[in-house]
Amino acid sequence: MMTNRLKGRKATDMKYDILNGTNDKISRIVLGTDVYGSVLDAKTAVSLLDNYCEWGGNVVDTASMYGGEDEHLSEKLIGKWLKEKKNRSNLFISTKGGHPRVKTMHISRLSKEEIENDMDTSLLNLGVDYVDIYWLHRDDERLDVEDIMNTLDMLVKKGKTRYIGMSNWTHKRIEAANKYAKENNMTQIISSQIQYSIAKPIEENNDSTLVLMNDDEYEYFKNHDLSVFAFSAQAKGFFSKMAAGGVEALSEKARHRYLSDENVGIYENAKTIAQRHGVSVGEVAISALISNNKFQTFPIIGCKNPEQLRDTMNGGDLVLSQEECEFIMQREQKTI
Repeated sequence: MMTNRLKGRKATDMKYDILNGTNDKISRIVLGTDVYGSVLDAKTAVSLLDNYCEWGGNVVDTASMYGGEDEHLSEKLIGKWLKEKKNRSNLFISTKGGHPRVKTMHISRLSKEEIENDMDTSLLNLGVDYVDIYWLHRDDERLDVEDIMNTLDMLVKKGKTRYIGMSNWTHKRIEAANKYAKENNMTQIISSQIQYSIAKPIEENNDSTLVLMNDDEYEYFKNHDLSVFAFSAQAKGFFSKMAAGGVEALSEKARHRYLSDENVGIYENAKTIAQRHGVSVGEVAISALISNNKFQTFPIIGCKNPEQLRDTMNGGDLVLSQEECEFIMQREQKTI
């Protein structure tokens, strides 16, 4: 019998981890805000920000290009909310820059001037003096890492960001960047923001500019201290919608990017574990990422209403065994 865990959630329910490479204790669930102020209206977005904090979350992830590359609607909405709530000191703020123009994705924007301009624009939009972690949103493997790392180190030294991360960079590029930074006593990358859920994306149906969690990336993270901020952690609602109405309930994007025999098998395994614990499949999908002890993972969640948010945050409270994680994800151990 499914227990009703949606009622009475408290901030004390949230679990936290020390982010690798820092002394910062952050919530295991990160709030993604890519549609705040655009697809999601301001009133609903602010309500979700409030709920997330009330229920123990303290990491808000945004980007300069969220809500339009020239409008910055997500950052501006969060900035207004921070000013009204006066809660900057309680939060770990994450934002991203260096994204190519949408119409010219093949032309990178990773020069010193472009990166620093994006950083300054983000600080202005957010109404803050610094962010806790700043990510470059895309890579250009034609460029040497040296100049890029020099720029990011400069941002840290100027006090504009405390830490740096890379979004949609392969582990090979991150490793090369950190090797240069270490050799030159510079700030190193502490985290990778990568597309990662318990579902395995159909690579040919996904955006080619994104870096997906494949076997090579997974093996690298297993053997290094780099943390993972997992975007698309809910696989476009694949698991929750499968549980609610089967394949017919999936959105067009979820079908296109995730519907495969392998992922249906992963769903069935997740359902088995959900029934064992008396929780939702959505909770299990999130918990498996966090409970997996191979490397530190913080799922970035995107929810449209408080019920979805609460259910997903409950997944951060659920602790699964390593055997259960591997059974669900079908990466190593196959049976339990």
